[in-house]
Order: sequence, then C-alpha cells, then structure tokens
Amino acid sequence: MSLEEHKRELEIALDPSNPLRAMPSIVPARHKRILDVGCGMGQTLIAAQLPANVEAYGVDCDSEAVEAGRRVVPSNIKLLSASGENLPFEDEYFDLVFSRVALPYMNINKALREFARVLKPGGDLWLALHPASMVFSRAKHSARAGNLKDLVFCGFVLFNGTLFNYAGTQASFLGRQETFQTVGGIHRATKRAGFACVPVQSPPHFIVQGQKVAT
Repeated sequence: MSLEEHKRELEIALDPSNPLRAMPSIVPARHKRILDVGCGMGQTLIAAQLPANVEAYGVDCDSEAVEAGRRVVPSNIKLLSASGENLPFEDEYFDLVFSRVALPYMNINKALREFARVLKPGGDLWLALHPASMVFSRAKHSARAGNLKDLVFCGFVLFNGTLFNYAGTQASFLGRQETFQTVGGIHRATKRAGFACVPVQSPPHFIVQGQKVAT
C-alpha cells in the first residue's frame, strides 16, 4: 500500500459517517495496553482518540508508512516495523490486539498464534477480514481492464483462500500468501490458536471479535 493509500485510510478512519469505516471497540478501563497489527500510519489508533494513560503500539512491515506515522501519532502511541508473524513483545502483555484488513496478507495460523502469545488470558481480539466477494470483485475489475497479471494473482488468492478455509494451510506465490476468509474457516483458525471468537459478515465488513481462552 502506498503512502497516499494510507492517508486515504486515515481519512476514512477519522470520518464516523463513512460506510467503509470499521473500528474496534476500545474500552480504556479494560484496555490499558493495546496492539494494532498491520497499523500502516497508525490511522486506526489515531482515530480511536485514546486517553493518555492507554499504552498503544502499532506494527507494520511497511517501514515507510511507519516512519510517516511516527511524525503524526500522539506520544502514547509507538509504531514499530515488524511482521504479525513475529511480534517483538513479551508474552501476555496486551489487553487488546486488533488487525484491520491486514491478517489476510499474512500467514494466518502463525499470526494468530502470535496474537494469542502476546495477549493476556481473557484479552480481546478484533479482526477485519476479506470475504471471497472482495476477490471476485477485484478479478472482474482486472478482467475488464485487461490486467492479466492481476487476474492471475486473483486466481492464486482464490486457490489459497480455499486451501486455507478448508484445509487450514496456505501456499506462497513469489513471497505472497494472500487469502480470503470464510466464517467457518476463520472460526476454526481462531479456535486452533486459543481464541473463542464470533465471526460476522455484514457487508461491506467481515468482523471477528472474541477473547483469548484462559487456561
């Protein structure tokens, strides 16, 4: 994603009337330490208008976006360059972990295990995901535009999403492992990682909310 796209995402996050806006429910009394995985410029954390006593972190693989975000986020928000599959935090540190449309680009099983590792028992999880309809829409647009390269990649995403949702695994194509998600597939994946979650598709959003199971 380009910096301009991250800036547009920030505009969406700051506009409560925008139908594309999807935000986790943050309760400062319960969520003293929170983590945004795939934070971009930190747009979701900025839009949340967190009180100063909430300790917030965002991680993203896009170092350029992280650097841009560091110049605009409040002092209680720290942005780091890191992947969701290898989080640079100690075990059971956070009260809330969320990820807005970033998990579909990751190795989902590895990332979910990391989310569970850094969450306290009973801690909250919130995810915004990609339904198959989003990939079909992209494929139609690419076909109409004659973009054969992207059309082929959409075919890979559909194959990989099917593999993930029905076999619980993913393939990699030129270093990319993007998938779509289904209610059943992500329910099984979150359960394997140690979460009790409720996935809900309500177009245009596909949201998963739940907690880390206390053992």
